Amino acid sequence: MSTNEPQNNSTDHRAAAELPVIDLCGSQSDIKTREFQGQQLGSALQQVGFAAVTGHGIDAGLIQRMREQTVRLFALPESEKMALRVSPENYRGYIPLGFFTPNRGAAEADQYEGYKLHQEVAADDPICDASPLYGPNKWPQSMPQLNIVVADYWQACEELGTRLLTLICAYLALEPSVILQAMTQPLNNMTLLHYPPRSSAGEIGIHPHKDTDVLTILAPDAAGGLFVRSRDCNHWIEAITPPGALLINVGDMLELWSGGRLVSTPHKVVNKRGAERYSFPFFMVPRYDVVIRPLVATPQFAGRQMHVGDVSTQIWYSNWPDAAAIDASLDPYITN
Repeated sequence: MSTNEPQNNSTDHRAAAELPVIDLCGSQSDIKTREFQGQQLGSALQQVGFAAVTGHGIDAGLIQRMREQTVRLFALPESEKMALRVSPENYRGYIPLGFFTPNRGAAEADQYEGYKLHQEVAADDPICDASPLYGPNKWPQSMPQLNIVVADYWQACEELGTRLLTLICAYLALEPSVILQAMTQPLNNMTLLHYPPRSSAGEIGIHPHKDTDVLTILAPDAAGGLFVRSRDCNHWIEAITPPGALLINVGDMLELWSGGRLVSTPHKVVNKRGAERYSFPFFMVPRYDVVIRPLVATPQFAGRQMHVGDVSTQIWYSNWPDAAAIDASLDPYITN
């Protein structure tokens, strides 16, 4: 889930730089350990908006199985993938290569193919009437293990996300329940992604954007290619993480909750090494009816709010081909 950013696609990529690394090892019940980890994590997300986390508790074998299933999915015959294609009525399933273009008509299409998954909800659940983003996912019949592996990884990400939000609340001096209660019946979602090798190092896999969610959890791909915009906005730095670490970043919703203390940072993907690149970012999003307002008072965010269901639905429809372009000079997702 992302907001469009002005198209600053400069190739002024600086040397790769390691992001702040937060070690989550240690007892979660130890107050001093939690305080130390919370300060480290909060400081990284305030200064950079991105961090690498080790000791996160998600089994390396599960991450590998998730990667293997993602590779298999995109290797399916084109006809099988297209039969599971997303539609204007259902934001789930296969996204063809080059299907989405940021600010429709104003830039080249993103060079990835994807597969969209949302929180698995039975079709007859009453909450499906409240938001079109609830409901059952589409699963290819030829891959019976995909939904099993995704469910295991999904649960692991939700558990890690809850732990991270608890640490963040400690950093912001907030009672964790204030945020965690908004994460019941969430609109959590995941996008499985494949970036084919490109003929030019300058071709964009995913255009510069900010995530609109609360937190994003990503298992980095060995092919690299994820670039984070510097705080001075003058150049892009390739994100490097230690082996086995997960990458997390702040989304617009958490930036708003924190009154701007935590930073939602623009990033992009350039598959510049000519290798197949795969990823499966997990996006944490509150319940559809949550209205996000600053929990930390700051003048620049005073009066701003965001309706989770409306924003999430708007992003989907604005991405659809022939939809009205969003004016990139405006911020349509956080309203006064």
